[in-house]
Amino acid sequence: MTHIANDRARFEFASDPSHGWLIVSLGELMAAGLTERDITPYSYRHPEGELIALEEDCDARTFLAIWEKRLQRPVEFVDTSLYPNIRAWPAFGTKRCGAVQ
Repeated sequence: MTHIANDRARFEFASDPSHGWLIVSLGELMAAGLTERDITPYSYRHPEGELIALEEDCDARTFLAIWEKRLQRPVEFVDTSLYPNIRAWPAFGTKRCGAVQ
């Protein structure tokens, strides 16, 4: 099993009144082996480019399944209000998702 250089086990979770997103870095996404093709357009990329807000229904679950397996432990979540306008960020991802958005 490959070791993740940044073995962070605590992630921020942002939400608005109807949806939530797991905040990860682009490097963490790549370390999990995921690309834009593996992510739905319901996730967003910060305008400065480094942060990805993974939507909770498909993308965050996909990322967490890989990340926790590689870490061999569960991650923790911290609610954040640092990103109040995630839906204004550019969409990130091209994968279709069957979950209701």
